[in-house]
Amino acid sequence: MASARPDSQPPRFFIQRDYTMGTVVQFEKQPPADLSSKVTQDALHVLSDTVEHINSIFEEAEALDGAAYLEGCLACLTLCTYYVWPCVQTKYEKAMHKLAVYLETQNSTVFRQHGMRLVHPMERGLRVIEIVLLRSS
Repeated sequence: MASARPDSQPPRFFIQRDYTMGTVVQFEKQPPADLSSKVTQDALHVLSDTVEHINSIFEEAEALDGAAYLEGCLACLTLCTYYVWPCVQTKYEKAMHKLAVYLETQNSTVFRQHGMRLVHPMERGLRVIEIVLLRSS
């Protein structure tokens, strides 16, 4: 049996989450070894740079600063949780929106040329970055 996947689905590769620093959300900086035979070295370099940028967005989102503490305190101490909080984007939500815009831009301007598409890590439970190979280079 060569493959359990139907021919209509494109090949998928995964960049695993890196737990070397605990539960901080970051992903391995090296692309999957299987992918190197499917795409160009230029595409792999761009992918590595993109993963580093994704890691920096998560680092920014999880940084503990005054704004993060204030958000937490206000949510716990007031009724904002019920009435106002659903209307306000948290620091983490803003970072996830920034990541979504970044991935959309990278997919349309860079990765499409290389026959790849990256899936937002939130869609995979922050466990992996999925790379969908649209065509082989």
